[in-house]
Amino acid sequence: MVHKISLSQACDGLIRYKTATGKSPHTIADYRNSFKKLLLVFEEDPPFGSITSEQLIEFFSWLQEEYLSEPNGVAPRGKRPLSAKSVRNIHTNLSA
Repeated sequence: MVHKISLSQACDGLIRYKTATGKSPHTIADYRNSFKKLLLVFEEDPPFGSITSEQLIEFFSWLQEEYLSEPNGVAPRGKRPLSAKSVRNIHTNLSA
């Protein structure tokens, strides 16, 4: 029997695994934020195995060219593009 899991299920599974292996709450939050950004580019929650390298390339292009982050905190700040380091961090998280 073949079980197809969705992208969100795969992301949740990886977060549970990383939590069980003792990753810090900050690291887990970083993974969660990276996965949320990835899910933004899909209209529906796709089967994990159906995601292509072209879709991932489009995702990283979108992050660099169009995505605007909303900074946290109490001080009002405007939306701004992600830094190159933030994009690399997301790449690292998705490669885990």
